[in-house]
Amino acid sequence: MGSRTPKPRRTWPQRLLIGFNVCVIVIALGTAAVFGYVNTKLADVQRLALSGALTEPDPTPGAPQNFLIVGTDSDLGLDASDPALQGRGQITGARGDTIMILHVDPRKHSAALLSLPRDLWVEISGQGIHAKINSALGVGGGGTAGPATLISTIEENFDIPINHYVEVDFAGFEHLISAIDGVPIYFNTGIRDYDPSDGRAHTAIDIPGPGCYTLDPQQALAYARSRHMQYQSVPGDSSTWKNDNGNDLGRIQRQQDFVRRVLQRAITRGIRDPLVMNDLVNAGVQSVRMDEDLSAGAIIELGRTFRNFDPNDLVTSQLPVYPDTINGAAVLELKMPAAEAVLAPFQTGSGSVDPELRAVSVTVHNGTGRSNEATNVSRALQKVGFTVGQPSDELGVTDEASIIRYAPGREAEARLLARHLRSEVVFEEVATSYPPSGDDALVLVTGRSFTSVLTTARPASAVPGPSTTTPTTSTLVDDGATGTSTDGAATTTTTTIPGFLPGPTPPGVQCG
Repeated sequence: MGSRTPKPRRTWPQRLLIGFNVCVIVIALGTAAVFGYVNTKLADVQRLALSGALTEPDPTPGAPQNFLIVGTDSDLGLDASDPALQGRGQITGARGDTIMILHVDPRKHSAALLSLPRDLWVEISGQGIHAKINSALGVGGGGTAGPATLISTIEENFDIPINHYVEVDFAGFEHLISAIDGVPIYFNTGIRDYDPSDGRAHTAIDIPGPGCYTLDPQQALAYARSRHMQYQSVPGDSSTWKNDNGNDLGRIQRQQDFVRRVLQRAITRGIRDPLVMNDLVNAGVQSVRMDEDLSAGAIIELGRTFRNFDPNDLVTSQLPVYPDTINGAAVLELKMPAAEAVLAPFQTGSGSVDPELRAVSVTVHNGTGRSNEATNVSRALQKVGFTVGQPSDELGVTDEASIIRYAPGREAEARLLARHLRSEVVFEEVATSYPPSGDDALVLVTGRSFTSVLTTARPASAVPGPSTTTPTTSTLVDDGATGTSTDGAATTTTTTIPGFLPGPTPPGVQCG
């Protein structure tokens, strides 16, 4: 940890509440909206001199910004009896165990969270080597060298500018969870941590069967850090345990879901109440290091903008990857070009065209026979910001719904396109790219219900989204409005993850 003054640190699973700590502090400080108060609290946060590594934010009021949020895997300060040490083994130094990019767009009142797998194989900035991305934080042996290297590695590999840096050690984790009286979750089946290879549990999570459970701090830690999650294929039947096989990708999905739940719990418990807010901030500021350029004024303005933010509107994504073995080590490689659409919303730039839309290629087929429809729709999509191909006809279709055809891994792009259409939409996954679109294009076949291209996307909630297995029909209700974008990014990832997630709370059941 470099020049940081050593102090006890209680907990290991930094992956658990990365977004929670940061979002709680931002919301709470912004809710206070008192410059002197925020300045006082920020004085307790350790600052890192990273101006040389960070990209200077766009000075335009309301311009989007990216926060790199990192958790390390140090377990210094844990009591020997703490369940978080169970199965940990001997670990020295600090590595980037959790890496997230929080993209906030004040003008759209949207927030998006991108998780980077710690085993992602990348070129480490300035080192002349390829390695797992989590190793970048260890460059230089401490101080600011590691964070600076990680920032540069992300910017160089993914073309994502990093405007601010926040590093979390979860010394205050138990206090934060206690302050909101635990985290209620309805589990639709029993879950546990159990590793068949050595016949033991590595974390202390054990839910015996379906029901509403309020996870206390230790249970919450175990839930998020589990690498060996099992679930009951027959709810309540302890003889039907199955491995979810999610590993790190499954944990990312679980962590992102948990961030929403904890944010909602914090709001429910009164984060906007000054007393509750003060308790949470006091617990959180002791657990955070941030760059020295993140000012009190910037935090206040951000907090004002997002003080009424609904956690359900938090857009979560992770990069599409595939497993590989390099030099005997299990790593994850980035899937291209599927990753382009996931990265685009975070690649903020000064251009007038939304990079998220520019990254999506669409070829329009006239499915109705109406004069010049494919050409006119292509021009409208191009004006909005999409990249378009050569329009053509697809005679003999004339369905009521328009069809969006997409290759595997293009679900998020297909959904984004649907949000810009006033039409009923049917999604069709095809095994290979659909001629003559090319490898990276969607195909839009206009149907009789198509009326126009929307300049402003409909809310993400208006488009349930395509299934990753079988085609799904999504009806867009034509209410005559142009629609308002609540996020500006697709809310589904482009990778199907096998990890466990709790099911929805059944109708009539209260849980939290």
